[in-house]
Amino acid sequence: METAVVTGAGSGIGAAVAERFARGGAHVGVLDASEAGAQASAERLRAGGLSAEPLVCDVTDASAVEAAIGGLAERRGGVDAAVCAAGVASRHTIPQMDAAAWRRVIDVNLTGAFLSLKSVAAHASPAGASITIVSSVAAEHVAYLSGVHYASSKAGITGLVRHAAFELGRRNIRVNAVGPGPMSNRMGGGSVDAAQQQAAARNLPLQRVVEPADVAEVCWFLASPAARAVTGVYLPVDCGFLTSRGAAYQRYFEAHGEAF
Repeated sequence: METAVVTGAGSGIGAAVAERFARGGAHVGVLDASEAGAQASAERLRAGGLSAEPLVCDVTDASAVEAAIGGLAERRGGVDAAVCAAGVASRHTIPQMDAAAWRRVIDVNLTGAFLSLKSVAAHASPAGASITIVSSVAAEHVAYLSGVHYASSKAGITGLVRHAAFELGRRNIRVNAVGPGPMSNRMGGGSVDAAQQQAAARNLPLQRVVEPADVAEVCWFLASPAARAVTGVYLPVDCGFLTSRGAAYQRYFEAHGEAF
């Protein structure tokens, strides 16, 4: 793999994915809406002897996305892999949510993923490409810490991935999604405090929360030759969240008379 682009790479999952792909030998286009975030993330990679360049654009702006990804492809002779990790969330119940809040989350999370996918597909390397979109367990559950707009955006990614994988497969472009579960980090930067992580972990079969690096490793696998026959899938990276739906894990064993 020679060239990759990662959206939302200024922080969190996107930054971890960019680092993993750079460590794997790719030149990474570190794309973020924040110029400071893109610059800082790219500089961290370059300081470690890795190959990266910052790309700044709003993923909801079709012309800006095309300019950023198309420019990278022109300089590098095509794009081999992409991970669409740009995302936003806000916390509203349905009665609290106005149309602007709904549109913002749908525009970034779903439309932004589509525009990024479309541009990568147009500029894929002659041998093909891998595109992975970061979804969420909210696609199959509820967006407990956000709202219906977030759950809808992530469920929409499932349909986007399935259809894109079908349509683009003849060009050897594979399209998949990963679904992170309860995370150690907050969207946009910062860590969830230790007490909250521990409380969440108690309800997960693996008894730990998901780290950005966990998601990055799965994205790397999906982009690698090891996954050359994998397309159109949604792969949870959730420490078992969807097996228990967040129910009190300990109670299961107590109900069966087993020590936990």
